[in-house]
Amino acid sequence: MARKARATIRDRAPVGRYAAFAYGAALNYMVGQADFHGRLGDTTLVYWAEGAEPAYGSAFMAMMGMGGEEKNEITQKELNGVLTALCQGRTVNWANVPLNPKNRFYILGLAPNASRLSVRFFLRDSFGAFVEHYQKHQERLNIVRPAFDERETLSMWALLRETVNPNSRDKSAQPQLVGELLRAVLTDSLYPSAMFTQTEIRLRAEKDITRGKAAIIKAFLLRNVVEQQKEQIHVYKEVLDVELNEQSTYLPYRLGRLFAVLEAVQQRANPNINTTIKDRYFNSACATPALVFPTLLRLAQSHLGKIGGGAEVYYDKMITELLGDVTQSYPARLSLQDQGIFQLGYYHQKQKLFTKKEEKDNG
Repeated sequence: MARKARATIRDRAPVGRYAAFAYGAALNYMVGQADFHGRLGDTTLVYWAEGAEPAYGSAFMAMMGMGGEEKNEITQKELNGVLTALCQGRTVNWANVPLNPKNRFYILGLAPNASRLSVRFFLRDSFGAFVEHYQKHQERLNIVRPAFDERETLSMWALLRETVNPNSRDKSAQPQLVGELLRAVLTDSLYPSAMFTQTEIRLRAEKDITRGKAAIIKAFLLRNVVEQQKEQIHVYKEVLDVELNEQSTYLPYRLGRLFAVLEAVQQRANPNINTTIKDRYFNSACATPALVFPTLLRLAQSHLGKIGGGAEVYYDKMITELLGDVTQSYPARLSLQDQGIFQLGYYHQKQKLFTKKEEKDNG
């Protein structure tokens, strides 16, 4: 019986002793070498090129923002030049080694599973294809950033941190989300829904739309909604841009912009206020505008009266212009996707207001 059981196991998994030893030794070697592996959350990435040149792994690690000596020695502008050349099918030098974009590249995602390892994914493609997929991802993330934010790109670490409670003791992202996001980025497939929903959960709790959260909303809606509408131009396309679109009349976007202006009016009228309309009304304004905006506009009239002078005229004109193209009543409820558009409108308008304030202060 035991002999028969062993034969059945061999039939199901026909791996010889030498093959098992060889792939085990290769895996142990790559996990011990900096240019062949990296970690993101609980996922260990093991990667190698067809000819096993370490330069490919070093370049991949720099692209993913996972550290490494080359990453510290090269500027973001120089790295972008290398990646652009690879996307164009050109061979470039990295660490004095020519990187061929047509060379086969392999990425293995491993995660702990009790006392064993679990394979999250195993990806195979040309090195240039992986670079192209990552560059498309970064293009979708591109959004106007605050003056204090000096990051030129948003790494995978930065995105995953936006989905986690900053006050929790364990700041690790959901393990399943890490693997799904990596696969989506590296294969240019749809982003996991959890990335969007977790970002929305954090937004409701924190009431603070950071550059990272705004970038996630923009990238998710571009890839999972707009790019899926191949035969027609989706209404979201006009507002999923890097900067403010003042011509868009899409109502959720307009309402997000309006909320940002109303918040600025309140802060101008009461500079030392402890609780703003964002603290009290942001979530409900985003989800159920019809219940909140009439109250907010009545408050704004009171705040404008306190400001007076040229500032009152400036803000009143801005509010009038934002409401001027609104020909429909406030929506009773916005879908989760439209709430994301509202938040993007708010973020874009806030950045525009800050830019104007900085120009005035420096003028």
